[in-house]
Amino acid sequence: MFFVFEGPDGAGTSTQAKLLSETLQKKGFSVFHTHEPSGGILGKELRKILQHSYSLSPSALQLLFFADREEHLKNEILPALKNGKIVICERYIWSSLAYGVASGVDASWLENIAEPFLKPHYTFFCDVPVEVSLQRITNRGNPKELFETEKTLQNVRNYMTELSERCAFTKKASLLDATEPPEKILGRIEMLLAPTLFAKHFNPLG
Repeated sequence: MFFVFEGPDGAGTSTQAKLLSETLQKKGFSVFHTHEPSGGILGKELRKILQHSYSLSPSALQLLFFADREEHLKNEILPALKNGKIVICERYIWSSLAYGVASGVDASWLENIAEPFLKPHYTFFCDVPVEVSLQRITNRGNPKELFETEKTLQNVRNYMTELSERCAFTKKASLLDATEPPEKILGRIEMLLAPTLFAKHFNPLG
């Protein structure tokens, strides 16, 4: 199974991905917890760009994200899935779409590039108001990265909300109120996954 956490910067995607990974491991599952940008060569270059070491055009930047994703899939995600592991990834295709559109890149162009990529079994959209995102980013005490501006984060939130609404009818995505306590959010995630995962193996409430 392949689960993805998406959301604007400061939405708590890393926190929720970590909590779910730990919960599943305690229940006896083999879990591979990963993130994008990846830890590979291309992912490291993306980190440099996000931290303002140098710049690319918005379209070129998104192409680099997709190239990193291709390598991430080939070298890490697909092997983990073939070995029977549950893969939990912080950020994936929705981030390319939302952050690309927020940067002025054509949505149709991005969606066409994204189409052939492996689709997650379930995507969790961690949603918070922009002012909450910005406050959490400030509280980290680190210099702000490329996309960490009020306008960009609002546009990202708007587009991810649209994506979650598009996917709602397929029952493969859910919007989470990420202003709630992390443990409460985790409980909702467990309930959402119960029909496809937990119910087959254990009682999530037990």
